[in-house]
Amino acid sequence: MSAVLFYAVKDVRKNRRAFIFITIAIALSTANIIILNGMVYGMTDDLVESTIETSAAHISIYPNEKDKYIEGLGIKEQKLESIEGVIAYSPRLSSGGALSYREKSKTIKLLALEPSKENRVTTLLSKIDSGETLEASDRSSILISYRVAEDLKAKVGEDAILVFENSNAKVYRIKGILRTGTAMDMNTVVINFDEAAEQLALNNKASTVLVRLSDISLSGQYKIKITRELGVQKVKEWKQEVESILSTAETFGRISSVINAVGLFASAVSVGVILYINILHKRRQIGVMKAIGMRDSQILSVYIVEAVLIGIIGIIIGDALGYAGTKYLEAHPFTDPITGDMAPRFYTYLLYDASMVAMLTVLIASLYPALIAGRMNIIKAIWGT
Repeated sequence: MSAVLFYAVKDVRKNRRAFIFITIAIALSTANIIILNGMVYGMTDDLVESTIETSAAHISIYPNEKDKYIEGLGIKEQKLESIEGVIAYSPRLSSGGALSYREKSKTIKLLALEPSKENRVTTLLSKIDSGETLEASDRSSILISYRVAEDLKAKVGEDAILVFENSNAKVYRIKGILRTGTAMDMNTVVINFDEAAEQLALNNKASTVLVRLSDISLSGQYKIKITRELGVQKVKEWKQEVESILSTAETFGRISSVINAVGLFASAVSVGVILYINILHKRRQIGVMKAIGMRDSQILSVYIVEAVLIGIIGIIIGDALGYAGTKYLEAHPFTDPITGDMAPRFYTYLLYDASMVAMLTVLIASLYPALIAGRMNIIKAIWGT
């Protein structure tokens, strides 16, 4: 084994140009895997966290299939307070409507909530892009999403007419503009729960109730318990609420896998071709090695070990480049007009996955040239034919 390693290291040193080209190919492929996968996983985690923190919580309670609203809200809130492990809950009312500002109007989705309860469950009211957040006493103020503000050219501190779905209309002051990074940014107007209930004549009702648990990992157990205790039929845990996001992420994951595969294929081709050409140029050296007693298996091992040495160096460089690239993009995210900033995230397992895949690619690519070297006829090799 020492002889195999000796010849492998010596061959690498002699062929610096080939070594550099192969190393660059492996390093770029490895870095590409890390950055692309970091981007997919980072975007997915950001969207999941944003959804949970703004619109899903840990548990979501909905009306029964034939009902439009959750009835008997007060009693259900009392039961939630008695369940150990439920640390907070927030009722919400959702309805349609329209917002008029000066000479422009836009169809909106109205979201009514109680600020004091909402702040214990989600971070929605802290997602203020400009202006101030909604307080419990704000019966004459509203928050609007930044897309609504852009479409209507609306500004903080000015008045707008909110038309409810039952045709009631009232003037409200725009207190703040929201940017959540979720679909909520498209057309949402946030209003005080009691104010909306009064305007819509919906006493003791809610469209949803969001629940925060002391331990999110127990959401499945609490889903069953809340369903039983409250006598409701439609209860979802956070995993069900983000299924669409995870499905989209899976699609992006497949796309990134194709891109990674193309990069790895290019790397494998470069490794295989350069090693093959290198072996053809060293037929006499291989013949001499066989003449002094090296077996075919040892010749094969020399070029396998050589590929592994180059692969290790290339992968280490690629890991460093991937880490640096991911961290740079974390600090300099891409800006999307709908979801806001998007950036990759670095996870340690990305290094392991990329390194193993890259090394496997190198080994497969080196196998054929190494077999050619091992099976080379000693006489023909010495004569260089």
